[in-house]
Amino acid sequence: MADSRQTTGQTIIRAFSRFLLWVGAAIFLVGGKFLYEIKHVSFVVSETVCIVGGVLLMLLGAGIGIAGKSRRVNE
Repeated sequence: MADSRQTTGQTIIRAFSRFLLWVGAAIFLVGGKFLYEIKHVSFVVSETVCIVGGVLLMLLGAGIGIAGKSRRVNE
């Protein structure tokens, strides 16, 4: 159950952060194979795009999560 002290905005931010982390991980792990096998993009390009894209999404999700936690501590 959610803590009653958390506002709805904090819950949404935490959920969005986790969503970005999971989507980034999925793109990192299987996105290259999808682009290579289904979209017929070259292997190097597909792996590079998915590794960079997945890492950026995971960093964005982690950054949002850290910013949400630090803002909560300061309040």
